Amino acid sequence: MAERVKSALEARLTPNEARFGSGTGSPCSTSSARMFAAECGDAAKATGADASFALEQIEGRQGFTTLRTVAVGLRSAVASYQRLGCADHPAATATRHACLAPAAVIAQGFPDLRDGADLGLRGA
Repeated sequence: MAERVKSALEARLTPNEARFGSGTGSPCSTSSARMFAAECGDAAKATGADASFALEQIEGRQGFTTLRTVAVGLRSAVASYQRLGCADHPAATATRHACLAPAAVIAQGFPDLRDGADLGLRGA
């Protein structure tokens, strides 16, 4: 079961991570000028979709605590990023500052989902 979840998730993560990058290579990295642009908005949508997919894969199943926590946190970060309008070049300093935390979570989303699936293999 855990191997099936990991394989299904990996099939989604790999192409999205190749397209959008992750960590400091992500357009959502807090050091990236693209954090306030459509590129990060697109990465956020893909990351959120992968998080939702992960939750669908483990729905009603025991275990996968880390994957569940990561996926829920990612969906929350994506919702905050979108609600704040971070991809639309916000001008207000307070809004730009509020975008930093969700963008950082999104930038690390693909590796964190992968790590959560890996932990599921070990029973965590």
